Amino acid sequence: MKSQRKLNSYLIILVSCLLLLSSAPLSAQTTQRLLLNWLPFLTSNIKRIQPNQSCPQNQLLNIQASHKQNKLNTDIGVIDWDLNCPAAQTDKGSTKQLPFTLQKGQIDLQLNELFKRLAALPETNIRIKSLNLATNLLHKKLSFSVFIKKKEEHLFITLSGEQLKADLKINLLNKDVSVESRIDLEQIAQLITLPVELNKLLHDELKVSYTTNLKSWGKGAFTLNWQGSLPDLAKQGQLSLAGDINLLADQLAVSQLAINLQNVNYSLSTQQEWKTRSISLKLAQPALINLSSLQIHSLPLQLRVGRSALLTKTPRGKMQRIHIDTQKLPSLFASIDAQGSVDHLSLDWRLSLLNQTLAGKLLYADKKIKVELPDTHLSPQTLVESLHSYLPATELLQIKSGEINLQLSAWYDLTKNSTRVASHISAHSVAGENSNVLFDGISLNSELDYLFEKEKVTVNTDKLQLKIANLFVGIPIQALQLDAQINIGEPLVQHFKARLLGGRVDFDDFTLAAPSQTLINLSGLSLSEVVKYSAYPEIESTAIIDGVLPLSLTAQGPTISNGTISARAPGGYIKVPENSVTVAMGQVNPAVAYTMQLLSDFQFDTLQGTIGYTADGECDLKIAIKGINPNVSGTQPINFNYSHNENILQLLKSLRFNEQLVQQIKERY
Repeated sequence: MKSQRKLNSYLIILVSCLLLLSSAPLSAQTTQRLLLNWLPFLTSNIKRIQPNQSCPQNQLLNIQASHKQNKLNTDIGVIDWDLNCPAAQTDKGSTKQLPFTLQKGQIDLQLNELFKRLAALPETNIRIKSLNLATNLLHKKLSFSVFIKKKEEHLFITLSGEQLKADLKINLLNKDVSVESRIDLEQIAQLITLPVELNKLLHDELKVSYTTNLKSWGKGAFTLNWQGSLPDLAKQGQLSLAGDINLLADQLAVSQLAINLQNVNYSLSTQQEWKTRSISLKLAQPALINLSSLQIHSLPLQLRVGRSALLTKTPRGKMQRIHIDTQKLPSLFASIDAQGSVDHLSLDWRLSLLNQTLAGKLLYADKKIKVELPDTHLSPQTLVESLHSYLPATELLQIKSGEINLQLSAWYDLTKNSTRVASHISAHSVAGENSNVLFDGISLNSELDYLFEKEKVTVNTDKLQLKIANLFVGIPIQALQLDAQINIGEPLVQHFKARLLGGRVDFDDFTLAAPSQTLINLSGLSLSEVVKYSAYPEIESTAIIDGVLPLSLTAQGPTISNGTISARAPGGYIKVPENSVTVAMGQVNPAVAYTMQLLSDFQFDTLQGTIGYTADGECDLKIAIKGINPNVSGTQPINFNYSHNENILQLLKSLRFNEQLVQQIKERY
């Protein structure tokens, strides 16, 4: 009987310890009353205990206790506990959860009481075969076994289950506490509802540790570490997080945050895929977060994305075999500093890409997101040089001077699902060359303001103007000006004008999306300039040419049909100089000899012609000329018909690579 009374007294202490560990803060009177309610049931072999009659599902089953050699051994078969069931009520009824600052005194008393009761226990072993926790937050019960070992100076608690494994150690002398736990994310994913894409990412173990001292229980340090694979995203990933919690100050201080992904492979669509070797996100400086309001005082982050590639599957050939086109992309570095709360967030961001830096702000408030990029200066020289490694088409492009200015604002309304984008882009004094296409004095001014609402697009502003002082494409062009609109993805040239070949070219209202038509007006072109850049530059000529060219844009490219040209009154002349080639041709063919003689000094008053042009560059020219040669026909008029076919694209290319001509253009401009 004496040993039985001693065992029961130990069980009373043990139960009170469990109550103090598992309950919400209780008053001393409440704890005493609960112990008195349990006392009649405390024996060495208990089949069932229900601590709270208002929660009958909360129960302890199959309790066996023994006391040998001043050691207490307790085995508990099952503990079922519903965390949603109301906790025991105080004498004054239920109260709202108070802040830790207001509970500090009561918690301190409870902890002191707990340590007193633990000190009264002998060396104790408690085995709980199955602890089952139920909550509305989980689809099913969270189950694990528990082993509690109390020694003279330490208390050890071990939890072991499919979802969670944890080891808790309490130093009963200095009150140091440490917790080491491992959480199986794949098992946890089965207990909660998550988006499918997020659910796929939950794999492997999350390791969590926490240390504190119960003399100052409101403060503690934590670490989180994870390493594993992320299906459909990365072959390898790591996460590390560390910081301090101050419950009394209601603050979380994050000292370390690092996320690293290796061999990232992300599918953008069935045809496109994005790859990079590495992505890293880390905390640049310690961050401070308010726990109750989730107010972020400062969260400075740094993001690095290594060189990447965009892979696109395209069918080719008659068999439509899939070919993969690879577009290399540059590395990226971004710094972000977040401040605010969940409902009102401000991000200052800075992006470094292609040796250029963009800095702006993102604001979130009232379910609206605003992104701002203030006036930013870019160097076209540096930008193009950086692109050489990624875009083969830019390898021959060289920019010698110039400046680009960029402003951007974007708004997104989550309630209306609407987006507004406003931008201003300008460029000044841009000069350079691309495969012997020479240009200088380029200026650009673009202003856009679009509003996207569901399937409706409202254009508030859409203006673009491009000016080029000098352009050489094989023939020199000056004072080029283009006024246009982006026109929601179908650019519209409202007006185009330029000076070339001694005259002027202009057209209006031409959409750069097939099908489209306009009329090109030729005014005051110099025949001598036209001949100068033809296949026969040695011919002397003079006349002023006007014309109209109907331009059509088809799916194959630009075409001209039935274009007309004519010489202004009083006409002009053509002089073909005699050379060894024309003499030899005349000796073989008398008709050619007569033609060359006629064109040696042909003075005309009428010149009319038609021009055709195909998408592959072939130009067909037919000219009818009426005039005289005083040395051949005297004053008798002669009708002369001339036909010529040439590929204009090839001609311009050959002119661009005429070293003498290119050198003259460079010296002139």
